Amino acid sequence: MSILCWLGYVLMILLGFALIALLCYCLYIQYIHLKYDYIPGPPRESFLFGHSPTMRKEMSKGRVIYDKYLEWAETYGPVFRVNILHFVFFVVTCPDTAKEILMSPKYPKDKFVYKRFFSLFGERFLGNGLITARDHDLWYKQRRIMDPAFSSL
Repeated sequence: MSILCWLGYVLMILLGFALIALLCYCLYIQYIHLKYDYIPGPPRESFLFGHSPTMRKEMSKGRVIYDKYLEWAETYGPVFRVNILHFVFFVVTCPDTAKEILMSPKYPKDKFVYKRFFSLFGERFLGNGLITARDHDLWYKQRRIMDPAFSSL
């Protein structure tokens, strides 16, 4: 009987830790929402999952998610936010703004996207080219080398 009581206490403690962890995660998501809510964007369908249910519905209907992005761009402007779990993504549909963001060192590239997304099997998937280079000095050097290809004759 004492083993069952002990097991019950352990399960209650584990359940308490799980509830505390869930509460901390929810508070963190609320902090992220408050931090970026001033940027226009569509309303989140779910507090925890953000816009994931909306995207899942669009894909299950056989639609392309980029069509939804263009619809949101017409409604919320050329720059808007999309929440997925605790990540906030900014969608930019204006070519001039995209050029400014990609070419300026003021906007550092996110380590999550450029380290994990472009790495496949522990190696760089697309190399360190103009698109995937995170270091601005390296990018600038490569851009200068490629300049003749971007200029008209």
